[in-house]
Amino acid sequence: MDKIYYQLKLIHGQPFGTFANFPAFNLFSTRHFGNAKDEASIRWIEEKTGRDLAYASQVHGSTILKADKKGNLGEGDGLILENNLLGGVFTADCQPIIFSDLKGQHVAVVHAGWQRALKGIALKAAKTLLDSGAKELVAAIGPSARPCCYEVQEDLYEKFAGSWPKESRQVFYRNDGRLFLDLDRFHQLILEGVVSKLYHANQCTICSKDYHSYRREKTTARQIGIVGRRI
Repeated sequence: MDKIYYQLKLIHGQPFGTFANFPAFNLFSTRHFGNAKDEASIRWIEEKTGRDLAYASQVHGSTILKADKKGNLGEGDGLILENNLLGGVFTADCQPIIFSDLKGQHVAVVHAGWQRALKGIALKAAKTLLDSGAKELVAAIGPSARPCCYEVQEDLYEKFAGSWPKESRQVFYRNDGRLFLDLDRFHQLILEGVVSKLYHANQCTICSKDYHSYRREKTTARQIGIVGRRI
């Protein structure tokens, strides 16, 4: 497999990110695309890609839905793609994580902020794909809050320590008396041995104004992270 790396490119005049050489189709919008949750944005994606888009009403849980039709599939924070649909999650600091087998046929996407991370939604998605017949998985984390800016409160460390005692010791750090969380590192640890490789966009939505950030500007606008089978 060729080297996988994150890059920005123009899609019909709009800047999107993508993991080049990732086995499955993938796109990540920027703030320049506008609010990805708008109906006009969803129609644009469907028209320009030629594929229908499935998504969910995200509720900070760990439910992963099987996506077999377009549109809003109900409450959930992850999608397993059942056919040639695209699946998308909306984010503005939370992590969009995509999964694929090496043939690009077993694919999933999850919305993983700290609440979903705490519930192990990424691990759940990977194991679901393996249980469905995937032989080897790779995954990638799109633009999201990174440890340079992801400041959290003390009680969050206690929550992670209660559920993930080993991992929690390696994903929090202090700087000038403030506590920060490294979710990239957390997912690297919990997915070790489950996915063969985890890739990172290394794009922080908080300090980069190329992305919507709830923490930076309390916006209701969202990016979208998209994955689909290779066809």
